[in-house]
Amino acid sequence: MGLFTRITDTATEVSGHASLTRDIRKAVKGGDQEAAATFRTGTLAAALTTKGCHARGQEVVAYVEKVVAADGDGRRTGWLNR
Repeated sequence: MGLFTRITDTATEVSGHASLTRDIRKAVKGGDQEAAATFRTGTLAAALTTKGCHARGQEVVAYVEKVVAADGDGRRTGWLNR
């Protein structure tokens, strides 16, 4: 893998996680209590570290589980699918 590919892959990861972080903040600001209680991993940790990436993935799963438990379905989690 060349240097250019590594740089563009990293930029793509950071951009994607930054977008997800904005969506999380928007959900929290909109009163989504499950989102507020679940998401803790920051953009750079999620994009640049294996531990952060795994943590964010686990947070997404936990969020969906909390929403399904609260609402009886997962429709409210649709914003995760971009």
